[in-house]
Amino acid sequence: MPIWVRLSKLPMEWMVSELLWNIGGMLERMCKVDPITEMQARGRFARICVEIDITKPLVGALNIDDRIISVEYESLGLNCFKCGRYGHSKKSCKEGFEKPTQVDSDANYDVQTTD
Repeated sequence: MPIWVRLSKLPMEWMVSELLWNIGGMLERMCKVDPITEMQARGRFARICVEIDITKPLVGALNIDDRIISVEYESLGLNCFKCGRYGHSKKSCKEGFEKPTQVDSDANYDVQTTD
Protein backbone atom coordinates (compact mmCIF):
# COMPACT_ATOMS: atom_id res chain seq x y z
CA MET A 1 0.00 0.00 0.00
CA PRO A 2 1.55 3.37 -0.97
CA ILE A 3 1.56 5.85 1.91
CA TRP A 4 3.01 9.31 2.45
CA VAL A 5 5.60 9.46 5.23
CA ARG A 6 7.07 12.49 7.01
CA LEU A 7 10.68 12.33 8.13
CA SER A 8 11.18 14.93 10.88
CA LYS A 9 14.25 16.80 12.13
CA LEU A 10 16.33 16.18 9.03
CA PRO A 11 19.45 18.28 8.55
CA MET A 12 19.08 20.61 5.55
CA GLU A 13 21.99 18.90 3.78
CA TRP A 14 19.96 15.66 3.76
CA MET A 15 17.13 17.32 1.83
CA VAL A 16 18.39 16.05 -1.50
CA SER A 17 16.50 13.57 -3.61
CA GLU A 18 19.23 10.89 -3.71
CA LEU A 19 19.57 10.74 0.09
CA LEU A 20 15.80 10.76 0.58
CA TRP A 21 15.47 7.81 -1.83
CA ASN A 22 18.07 5.92 0.23
CA ILE A 23 16.29 6.71 3.51
CA GLY A 24 12.91 5.73 2.03
CA GLY A 25 14.44 2.45 0.86
CA MET A 26 15.28 1.68 4.49
CA LEU A 27 11.55 1.72 5.31
CA GLU A 28 10.16 -0.25 2.38
CA ARG A 29 9.90 0.19 -1.37
CA MET A 30 10.42 3.87 -2.20
CA CYS A 31 7.92 5.42 -4.66
CA LYS A 32 8.63 9.17 -4.88
CA VAL A 33 9.76 12.33 -3.13
CA ASP A 34 7.27 15.17 -2.67
CA PRO A 35 8.12 17.94 -5.20
CA ILE A 36 7.97 20.65 -2.50
CA THR A 37 10.45 18.65 -0.40
CA GLU A 38 12.78 18.41 -3.42
CA MET A 39 12.74 22.22 -3.64
CA GLN A 40 13.71 22.26 0.08
CA ALA A 41 10.65 24.36 0.84
CA ARG A 42 9.39 22.21 3.73
CA GLY A 43 12.05 23.16 6.28
CA ARG A 44 13.00 20.48 8.79
CA PHE A 45 10.92 17.59 7.51
CA ALA A 46 10.78 15.67 4.26
CA ARG A 47 7.73 14.06 2.73
CA ILE A 48 8.20 10.83 0.75
CA CYS A 49 5.88 8.17 -0.60
CA VAL A 50 6.74 4.59 0.35
CA GLU A 51 4.96 1.36 -0.49
CA ILE A 52 4.49 -0.54 2.78
CA ASP A 53 3.05 -3.87 3.83
CA ILE A 54 0.61 -2.91 6.60
CA THR A 55 0.61 -6.46 7.95
CA LYS A 56 4.25 -6.00 9.02
CA PRO A 57 5.43 -3.83 11.93
CA LEU A 58 5.80 -0.13 11.10
CA VAL A 59 9.02 1.75 11.83
CA GLY A 60 8.56 4.67 14.24
CA ALA A 61 12.05 6.17 13.93
CA LEU A 62 15.36 5.72 12.18
CA ASN A 63 18.76 6.14 13.80
CA ILE A 64 21.04 7.48 11.06
CA ASP A 65 24.54 8.67 11.95
CA ASP A 66 23.48 8.98 15.62
CA ARG A 67 20.50 11.18 14.70
CA ILE A 68 16.99 10.01 15.55
CA ILE A 69 14.72 10.69 12.58
CA SER A 70 11.02 10.50 13.43
CA VAL A 71 8.86 8.57 10.93
CA GLU A 72 5.21 9.65 10.77
CA TYR A 73 2.72 7.85 8.53
CA GLU A 74 0.05 10.09 7.01
CA SER A 75 -3.57 8.95 6.72
CA LEU A 76 -3.19 5.71 8.65
CA GLY A 77 -5.82 5.40 11.35
CA LEU A 78 -4.64 3.23 14.19
CA ASN A 79 -0.93 2.51 14.56
CA CYS A 80 0.47 0.57 17.49
CA PHE A 81 4.02 1.55 18.32
CA LYS A 82 4.27 -1.19 20.95
CA CYS A 83 4.14 -4.08 18.47
CA GLY A 84 4.48 -1.93 15.34
CA ARG A 85 1.32 -3.13 13.62
CA TYR A 86 -1.55 -1.28 11.98
CA GLY A 87 -5.16 -1.66 13.15
CA HIS A 88 -5.04 -1.03 16.91
CA SER A 89 -3.52 1.42 19.40
CA LYS A 90 -0.73 0.85 21.90
CA LYS A 91 -3.31 1.01 24.71
CA SER A 92 -5.30 -1.94 23.31
CA CYS A 93 -2.26 -3.99 22.21
CA LYS A 94 -2.28 -7.62 23.32
CA GLU A 95 1.33 -8.40 22.31
CA GLY A 96 2.80 -7.73 25.76
CA PHE A 97 6.26 -6.95 24.43
CA GLU A 98 7.96 -4.47 22.14
CA LYS A 99 9.05 -6.00 18.88
CA PRO A 100 12.11 -4.22 17.46
CA THR A 101 12.40 -3.62 13.74
CA GLN A 102 15.83 -3.68 12.16
CA VAL A 103 17.33 -2.75 8.83
CA ASP A 104 19.84 -5.00 7.05
CA SER A 105 23.03 -4.87 9.13
CA ASP A 106 25.11 -4.24 5.98
CA ALA A 107 23.52 -0.79 5.74
CA ASN A 108 25.15 0.35 9.03
CA TYR A 109 21.88 1.88 10.26
CA ASP A 110 19.81 1.04 13.31
CA VAL A 111 16.04 1.31 13.19
CA GLN A 112 14.11 1.87 16.39
CA THR A 113 10.42 1.93 17.14
CA THR A 114 9.22 4.80 19.32
CA ASP A 115 6.02 5.96 20.96
